[in-house]
Amino acid sequence: MTNIPLMLMRDDIGRKTGAAVEIRSLGGKAGGTALDYVINSPPGGLVFAVLDPLSRQLAEIGGERADLLGAVQPVAKLSAGISAALIVPEASPIRNIDDFLAQARSRRLRLVHLGRTAAFGLEVAMLEKKFGLSFTDKVVGTRAQILEALASGEADAGFLTTITLLPSADATPPPVRPLLTFGAQRNPKLPTVPTFKERSGDPKGSITSAISVFAPRTLRKEAVTTIEAVMAEIAAEPAIRKAAAADNFPLEVGPASAVSAEIARGARLIKAHREYLLR
Repeated sequence: MTNIPLMLMRDDIGRKTGAAVEIRSLGGKAGGTALDYVINSPPGGLVFAVLDPLSRQLAEIGGERADLLGAVQPVAKLSAGISAALIVPEASPIRNIDDFLAQARSRRLRLVHLGRTAAFGLEVAMLEKKFGLSFTDKVVGTRAQILEALASGEADAGFLTTITLLPSADATPPPVRPLLTFGAQRNPKLPTVPTFKERSGDPKGSITSAISVFAPRTLRKEAVTTIEAVMAEIAAEPAIRKAAAADNFPLEVGPASAVSAEIARGARLIKAHREYLLR
């Protein structure tokens, strides 16, 4: 998903800046390899890492190399907040969030996710803390494995990014039913699915992540400002907005300060739920 905004804007970035834009997908957990690549790039080069900083923050409390985000500088936010959804298989007898909570209080449900110190870990922690629950974790490594565990009956419920549950230009929705989303408001394309904030009665009970761009500390501030301005201009173009909408991607460019605010909010959430994240 981190590649989507760059793929949408690559040609226009090249056209407006005169630079050849190369996109590389690097392995490694939660953007760590990409950040290392940026940190160790030769001075003066235009090399950037694109990642979800909240996933990086979670990975670091789980024992991954610490403070890589502190060794780079934020450039721009490339998306509005992207939420996760609690899901069950289409054939599940759990029809809604009330069914889910009733089942979770009568027996220990099995949740499939990517690990408590990875994407979706905070959502698990929020459910346990707010509703006084405890789940059995089935930890997997990919979205496909989440869907496989649900289809096979190895898990009762799981999590996926909300935007991936919607039909897109080249994909049909997966065979699951969303019970709850974790954004600040209901997704307009899933109007009957409540939010955790609504169901818990907690006005601060929301969590989203935002795809963001980072650069070496050595990159001049003027260059950072220019790059953010170019991206914002491109993201506002009707053709780009239409292409992003076809992928259900909430393309929205914000300044470096918006990235810093996201990181600070993520740190507060992690601190509040640390006990559950490290279970």
